[in-house]
Amino acid sequence: MWTRIEKPLSIPQVPPEVRGVLNALYSAGYEAYLVGGCVRDHLLNRPVKDYDVATSALPEEVVKLFPRTVETGKNFGVVRVLTGEGESGVEVATFRKESGYQDHRHPDRVEYSGVEEDASRRDFTVNALYIDLKSQQILDLHDGIRDLRDKVMRAVGDPGQRFKEDALRLLRAIRFAGRLGFRIEESTRSAIALHASLIKKVSVERIREELEKMWLDPSPRQAWLDLEETGLLEFVLPEICTAKIEQKKVRDQTLRVLGVLSRTPRHERPVFYWSLLLLPTFRLHPIEKREAESRKVSKRLKFSNEDEELMAYLVRETPKFREAFSMREATLLRWMRHPDFEMLMRFHELDAVSYDGNLAGLEFVRSVYPEARKRFERKPLLTGEALVGLGMVPGPRFSEILRAVEDLALEGALSTEQEALEFVLNRYVK
Repeated sequence: MWTRIEKPLSIPQVPPEVRGVLNALYSAGYEAYLVGGCVRDHLLNRPVKDYDVATSALPEEVVKLFPRTVETGKNFGVVRVLTGEGESGVEVATFRKESGYQDHRHPDRVEYSGVEEDASRRDFTVNALYIDLKSQQILDLHDGIRDLRDKVMRAVGDPGQRFKEDALRLLRAIRFAGRLGFRIEESTRSAIALHASLIKKVSVERIREELEKMWLDPSPRQAWLDLEETGLLEFVLPEICTAKIEQKKVRDQTLRVLGVLSRTPRHERPVFYWSLLLLPTFRLHPIEKREAESRKVSKRLKFSNEDEELMAYLVRETPKFREAFSMREATLLRWMRHPDFEMLMRFHELDAVSYDGNLAGLEFVRSVYPEARKRFERKPLLTGEALVGLGMVPGPRFSEILRAVEDLALEGALSTEQEALEFVLNRYVK
């Protein structure tokens, strides 16, 4: 039923491009409402990121009404209205009912309908809320406002049917509950556990995206516990669940990592947090095999090549902080010169805090790093051209010579080009 909003959504709160889309639909005689996450977050006093519009206008009517559109999901009644240069636009969806879902992701049939049928096809009650800006009334056919008040994540209608329609909802229920600090209603939780294996119908990329959002949310630990308790974890992160003998140790370490993350601002790339989360599992392997394990996981999760390399770097290099005191100076300085070394220091700190609290190596490295950076900025004392100028023939030995010069320069034993040339002449030129 339509009811007056206790917390009105004032016109200035809605971005002008969204108001423009709504006003154009109103003027053309169509029903048009804000729907979904923007309504939910407004009622919860949370920042609203995206505004979605639901309307009685058919997709072809939306296309005719606006000069610039992208038919992102016309078969499903979705059109993106572009409202300005460089803007992502406003998503406008026609009221519809759906059926089929043989792939457990997308409907086989879509029929355009009224707003009541549109509400019934939505995933969770707190996302099935519509605001009419003209009347400042809200349509709540599935007790979404009650669930917002009680902090409950509940599927619309039959939860098993909702999850069989779109298996990604299994993860979305957990992610929304974690983000909002809600509990998952019991019949909804039971349906997640019953249908957990359906998540295998979802692409790895979409699973990874949902999990990344969980790790970046304020309460990743609760999301992890929900994944574990519903049985989803073994399907989305089998690497962790196959470590049967050491599973309790891995679980305890992982939960400590998630506890640290909940107190840590998220400024890094998602792969940083993946690496931190999976490190307890990689530790089950000898140090020399951990990088290979990280690459296996990267490939299964279809990380980009760049992210695969970064995960391998973080996993491979973090144990070296325990060896920093005994490293040769040149080795230490060369290690610190890596372009992602500052990220590695942040990574090791979070890992050490959640693992054993041993920060001695990190503190030592941090004490010498500022001076080391000054050395990194210096130009090389010698280049290959300088070696050719000494009458040497280019070849594999050039790398050995230049590396030896660089080591001595980093350690302060050589400080000028002349000293470097004399060193090469005395040692390498017969």
